Amino acid sequence: MVTHRRKFLEQLLAASFTGLAIPSFANAGEQLLPPDNLSDEQYWENLKKQFAVPSNLIMMNAANLCPSPHSVHERIIELTKALNQDVSFQYRSVFATFRKKSIATLAQFVGADESEVGITRNTSESNCMIVHGLDLKPGDEVILWEQNHPSNKDAWMSQAKRIGFVIKKISLPAQPNSTKELMEPFSNAITANTKLIAFSHVSNTSGMALPAKDICWMAKARGIMTLVDGAQSLGSMNIDLHDMGCTFYAASTHKWLMGPFENGVIYIQKDYFGRISPAVIGGGWKEATTVDAQLCVLGQRNEPSPAALPEALAFHETLGRRNIEKRIVQLTTYLKEQIKSKVPQAVFVTPLSPDFSGGIVVINLPGKEIHEVTDKLYHKYGIATAPSGGIRLSPHVYNTMKDIDFTVKAIGEVGA
Repeated sequence: MVTHRRKFLEQLLAASFTGLAIPSFANAGEQLLPPDNLSDEQYWENLKKQFAVPSNLIMMNAANLCPSPHSVHERIIELTKALNQDVSFQYRSVFATFRKKSIATLAQFVGADESEVGITRNTSESNCMIVHGLDLKPGDEVILWEQNHPSNKDAWMSQAKRIGFVIKKISLPAQPNSTKELMEPFSNAITANTKLIAFSHVSNTSGMALPAKDICWMAKARGIMTLVDGAQSLGSMNIDLHDMGCTFYAASTHKWLMGPFENGVIYIQKDYFGRISPAVIGGGWKEATTVDAQLCVLGQRNEPSPAALPEALAFHETLGRRNIEKRIVQLTTYLKEQIKSKVPQAVFVTPLSPDFSGGIVVINLPGKEIHEVTDKLYHKYGIATAPSGGIRLSPHVYNTMKDIDFTVKAIGEVGA
């Protein structure tokens, strides 16, 4: 593995990018409008020009990191320049106002009260705030899905070893046929000692999407807390946290939300606010009645970044959150169909039904090592994917059906 990664880095350094098209934000000056027809490929071709991705690169890695649209990119640059010109306490006070606006806009976007939402640095930090801030006792039980991200699985395992509470991990069928098949393993694992169920809304390694609302309300009816890792759902699904019924929710802004880098979201349902102790107490901290003021005072931060959140949320609202969700389903459904048809040797890790999957499609190519495949897709074809659970592809609204066709053709050639 070390040899392989060294080889990859050498190839990366040696690669010539002189042929890269210069990012232009070609449509940046045009008014952004929602689509009249989700199948109008010319609309999506034009939308691509709101992003600075060169024309000879295809980003299929939304599950890890997304480019930001022009409005977000320019807002960050504007605020960063202003801060660099005046780092005084007097000027920097304006960022407190920006942060309040970001919190208010974010809370409305996710269907929560302003007091319930805080801005962290990423999903992992948000998850760990719950893991380390919740007062669990020896003998208490926490139920985990085996496909949880490490920050919502390994972090619990480490804390359980230190405190003495019990971890119960469950597995789910790879190709479920009903919601009941996904619900029963959670329900059957519950005992009188169960305090919390923690699960990824959408698995980052298989692309399986869980019925979060059903699980959360089932748990709530039995007096059990829930932590939903929404890293792969915020921005790709129309989220309403009060309707979902979760106790805690964690997500990032730099994935499907296409927002500024190094920002996370933490949500704590107001009735449970007092159950979480702050993991970090920085300068200026004091007892507070809001999640952001109580738990997210982390000292110096890159304040222009969270200040640009309203631009990212406005981009989603303008396109229409349901339009974005439907477009992602449209792209992934077509991607699955084309892979099945033109790369028949491919083995799907992701459930084929859109009812049980999100914006992620994971496959394996028999006899092919996933890192070699993803490296070749990037270096030879300019397609950014990820070696995560298999060959992971995660298209977003800046992708078109033409991008899907080119990607499937490349996968077929690499897999031959």
